[in-house]
Amino acid sequence: MITKEIPFEIYKGEEVVVKTIIRKGKKIKEKKFYADNVKAIPKGNAYIIGNGPSRKNFDLNKLKDTGQTYGCNALYRDFIPDYIFSVDTKITKTMIKDKVYEKCWHYTPSLEVNRYPPHLQLIPNNPGWISGSAAFWTATVHGHKNIYLIGFDFQEYGKNKLNNIYQDTKHYGPRDSDHIFQGWLDQWRQVQHMRPYCNFNIVHDNVPEFLTVSNPSANLNKFKIYTYQEFNDIVLNRTF
Repeated sequence: MITKEIPFEIYKGEEVVVKTIIRKGKKIKEKKFYADNVKAIPKGNAYIIGNGPSRKNFDLNKLKDTGQTYGCNALYRDFIPDYIFSVDTKITKTMIKDKVYEKCWHYTPSLEVNRYPPHLQLIPNNPGWISGSAAFWTATVHGHKNIYLIGFDFQEYGKNKLNNIYQDTKHYGPRDSDHIFQGWLDQWRQVQHMRPYCNFNIVHDNVPEFLTVSNPSANLNKFKIYTYQEFNDIVLNRTF
């Protein structure tokens, strides 16, 4: 699916539906304007942290000096990013219980924002994507131009194999499928169409072959793949 370019604009908030009622046979939607509380200012690179096993031995603390960090779901158990995302009701409830919102900005869809006021932030202009995709989407909304994906494997490794850093822990069940990655891949390619003025980069030591082709930003020389060693030497040791 090809998506049109979205010109960059500073995000100020948006109107969302907070209640839907039926009155005299008509559906009426009550709306509320949610102002942007975060007012994010991009500093350095945007590091988007997925929970794929490819990042298992990488020290995420190395990211702090050269940019801002975006993560999702159970990442907070081991590392607190600047911004964290959850779209699933069950894990969001657990994150509220653990008061993750006191440690970083916690973004969710409007349903969860309305459920737990005032702790959560609205995913801006939410495209309805999974948590990891919502994270790299929001980095572009914040105005980041240089975006690096770490721990995004864009594939399921199969039954009885490690598919997620947090596999077999609370909220992470068995991973038997090998086709779900296509949805992740489609969202990754869509955001490249939407934000062609951004540089998109993937950090991976053994990147799947299908990820090396059909990346829209590659045609604009705005797509690169780094090994972890190259990422450390070329990106993290760069002086800003």
